[in-house]
Amino acid sequence: MSYDTVPRRIVLKQLLSMGAMGVLASLRYPAYGVESAAGVEQRIPGLQGKVIGKQDEHYELWRQSMIWHASKPRRYPELIVQANSEEDVVAAVKYAADNGHKIAIRSGGHNSTGCALRNGGMVLDVSAMEDILVDEDARVAFAQPGVRSHQLVIEARNKGLSFPVPHCASVGLSGFTMGGGIGWNFPQYGGMATFSIVGAEIITAAGEKVLATADQNPDLYWAVRGVGPGFFGVVTKLHLKLYPVAGSIMTSSYAFPIGRMPEVLPIIDRLMENKDLHQRAEVLAILMHHPEVPAEAPPEEAKILYVAVCAFEQNQTDARAMLEHFAKSGLADKALMKEENQSFVYEGLYDRYFSLEDPAGRMARYAVDNVLTHRGSEALLALGDHFLQTPSRDSHILACWGLKMTERKKDACFSGLGDCFIGVYSIWDRPDEDEANYTWLRKAPALMDPFADGFYINEIDGEGDPGRYRRCFTDANWERLQALRKKYDPRGLFHSYLGHS
Repeated sequence: MSYDTVPRRIVLKQLLSMGAMGVLASLRYPAYGVESAAGVEQRIPGLQGKVIGKQDEHYELWRQSMIWHASKPRRYPELIVQANSEEDVVAAVKYAADNGHKIAIRSGGHNSTGCALRNGGMVLDVSAMEDILVDEDARVAFAQPGVRSHQLVIEARNKGLSFPVPHCASVGLSGFTMGGGIGWNFPQYGGMATFSIVGAEIITAAGEKVLATADQNPDLYWAVRGVGPGFFGVVTKLHLKLYPVAGSIMTSSYAFPIGRMPEVLPIIDRLMENKDLHQRAEVLAILMHHPEVPAEAPPEEAKILYVAVCAFEQNQTDARAMLEHFAKSGLADKALMKEENQSFVYEGLYDRYFSLEDPAGRMARYAVDNVLTHRGSEALLALGDHFLQTPSRDSHILACWGLKMTERKKDACFSGLGDCFIGVYSIWDRPDEDEANYTWLRKAPALMDPFADGFYINEIDGEGDPGRYRRCFTDANWERLQALRKKYDPRGLFHSYLGHS
C-alpha cells in the first residue's frame, strides 16, 4: 500500500497544528487515578486521612490508583495511607515505625516503574496535600507535594512569575523536581528544575520536622536536589525559586520522513553551537508513528521525525528572531510540512495542549529508559533502526536539547551531565503484548548507553535493571547518599530504590 504525498500532507498539517506538546500529549498523557473511596475506617491514631488495608473492599481499587499508567506492578502493600496534612504524615511515620511497616512515598504516581508500590509495609500517599503559596517579593513558591504542574503555572503566572514545570499538566511537582526535572523553558530558568529547589520541609524517620536549605541541614538539602524516588524522609513542602514569566511564547514545528534523520540532525547540532540559541532555545525531536497512518504500514513510510522549537522570550520580536535561526537553517526545505511562529499565552499552555477536561491521550501500559548526553544526535541516530522495529505504534523516542549541564553542582546530588535528554518510551495496550514491548525497550540501552554522560532517574527502567539507579550518580554521590540514609534513617524505615531496599 502506498501513502501518497497529498493525503500525507493533509494529516501532517493536522499533526503540526497540535503543537509540540500536543504531540507528546497524544502519546503519553496520564489519566488520574481514584481520588476517594467510601467506608474506610480510620486505624492510625492522630491521622485524619484515609487508611486502606488489604482486607478493605476498596483495596485493589486504591492500589491500582497509586500508579497512573495501566501496567500496574504486582506489588501489594499492607496499608495505603492518604495523608491530608503534615500532622497526618507525622502520625503515619510514627505508626509505621512502631508497627514494623516499611514506607514507600507516593505523590503524583507518575514514576514509570511504579516505585510507590512495594510488597508489604505502607504506601504513604501525599497527593492530597496540594496547598501552594507564591511570595512574589521573594520570588519563591511554597508547594506541598501534591501540587501539580498546572497549579504552579497558574499561581505563579498570576504574580508575573514562572517555573520550569513538567510538560504534562498533571505531573506532581515533588517527584519531578526531586528527581531532576526536565520541563518547559528549563534553558532560561536555571536548567534542571531540581536546581531551583531553595528549601524543603521534611519529616524524618524519627517523626521530626526539619527545614533543609543551603544554610540549615545542608546535607539534606544536597540530597533533596536530585535524589529521586529513593529519599529517606517525607518532603511535605518544597520552596521553589521562581523566574520572570515570558512575555511571548512561540513555537515552530517541522515534520520529516524518518529517512532524513541523517540530514536533519546535523542542522540541529550546528544551530545549537550558536551560544545564544544554546542558552535560550528548547528543541524537541520525536521519533514517532504518524497518527494517521495504519499500524500495519511499512515502518519506513509510517514513522516520522517531528521537530519543535520553543521560544520563551520577553516580547514577540525576540521570540521571532530566535525562531528565525531555525527557519533559515534548511529545516524548512527538508520538511514534509512546517508550521512556524505559532504564538500562545502561558495561561493557555495546558488548555491548548494538555486539557484536563478532554485529554488528548489515553491510559496504556508503559515503560521507559533514557540517557543524558552531549552527543544527542549520534544517540538518536543509533536508535533509528531500533525504533523501526517497535512492536507498538504508540512507542516513541524523545530527544530534548538545551540541558546545559557541563559540570556538577556541589550543593546537589544530581549527577547527570550533558546537553540532551534521550528518552525511549514503550507504550502498548494488552498484557499479552508485555513481553514484546519490554524486550524492545530493554534492547535500547545497549544502543544509547555508549553515548551516555548520565541518566535521568525519574525515567529509568529500574525494574528491568535496578543497577541503573546506581548509574544515575557518581561514585562519591552514591556513597554519600548511603551514609546520609544511615544517619537519618538508621532503622531503614523508608524504602530505597527498587532492588536496593
